[in-house]
Amino acid sequence: MIFIHGKREIRIKKYDDYHIKCANCDSYGQRFSVYQKYFHVFWIPTFPLGKKTIQSVCLNCNDTFNEEQKNYYLSITRRPIYLYTGLILFVGLIIAFVIGYVITQKQRIEHVANPKINDVYLNRENENDSKIYYFSKIKNIDVDTVELIHGHLQYNRFISAMNDSDYFVNDEIYKVLKSDLKNFLEKGLIKAVKRDYDKSSRFMIEKSRPPVIPFLPCFEYPNQEINK
Repeated sequence: MIFIHGKREIRIKKYDDYHIKCANCDSYGQRFSVYQKYFHVFWIPTFPLGKKTIQSVCLNCNDTFNEEQKNYYLSITRRPIYLYTGLILFVGLIIAFVIGYVITQKQRIEHVANPKINDVYLNRENENDSKIYYFSKIKNIDVDTVELIHGHLQYNRFISAMNDSDYFVNDEIYKVLKSDLKNFLEKGLIKAVKRDYDKSSRFMIEKSRPPVIPFLPCFEYPNQEINK
């Protein structure tokens, strides 16, 4: 099984001190290794766990000694910044999301205040204690009003693009005041504004609504006996 998160330990610093004499072999030279446990997600260090630890060993005979020097090197060792990589990435994503939201919100306000033909709105309405979404598109602009055509389909969740079977109904036009658009935005009834989209976008498709076929009741014919 592959674990995408967990704990690991890594050596974060190494010191070689040649001023210390080994009590076991009388040679000079001791290595101090500082270790730190950390939590990782997808093998990316996220944040350190617990206190640093240190090990010492003679470079000649591998004997361990000199607790005082171990404590010194442990105290001067700082946790490396890369152990916080996951945490930094997470905070960076949040900051990027907030900045993106602010920019999008500002752009949405500007687009609604200065509408253009072919602007597409994602509208939200409340219906029977549930939210429905649909697209509308500016067909024409007058001095104080805009003419809108609406999408053929309704959706029960927030979306960013039309369904493959959706289109704008070009023979059903309704007018609203420009000031109404601002009110709709302030009330949260306009959730997104699309402008300068690609010409191959489904937002370009306009059709007349297909005629409604009247319901024809079924008639029950009397049973007929079949002569054999």
